[in-house]
Amino acid sequence: MVKIIKRKVTTSETKFLLKAIKLTPNIMGYSFREWMEAEHIMVAEDEAGKILGVCLNYDFHEYWNKIAALFVLEEFRGQGIGKLLFYESYQDAARRNKNVFTISANQIVIKMMQDLNFVLFNNLLDFPQVISQYRFTFYGHSLAWLMNFYRMQEIIRKTIVYSDRQNFVYGINLTHR
Repeated sequence: MVKIIKRKVTTSETKFLLKAIKLTPNIMGYSFREWMEAEHIMVAEDEAGKILGVCLNYDFHEYWNKIAALFVLEEFRGQGIGKLLFYESYQDAARRNKNVFTISANQIVIKMMQDLNFVLFNNLLDFPQVISQYRFTFYGHSLAWLMNFYRMQEIIRKTIVYSDRQNFVYGINLTHR
């Protein structure tokens, strides 16, 4: 049985996750500090409390939450754990009256975004009209996100190692206007 719990991750869990995510092509990675400071992490555990997967989420504006990193350990993929984590992350943001923003190249995640009626778009320069009033909030967030040294290293490394990368799709879901 899988249980989804909203909680912080421990130091050892964070170190483990950082290593595992480095081997995942489409997660650009968050630093040790970002994982340790995150307030809205959903963790999938088995009956013994072993981590099966995680979803890192954070608020980046008064009205916005980002589903930032969805990761399921390889041996537990294909069992619906990622879907449970994503949906619970979405519900958590909605309960807190936050709009949701996410980015993914994973077709399964893109399908989940579609199922939850996210507005999808292909780049930040082609912003949907429905959220145009938040354009500069997203530009500022994206610039700050990119200016993280750890993430810049990971983007460069993964671009070299995983040259067959897919295009990312941006998704937004409005619960607060």
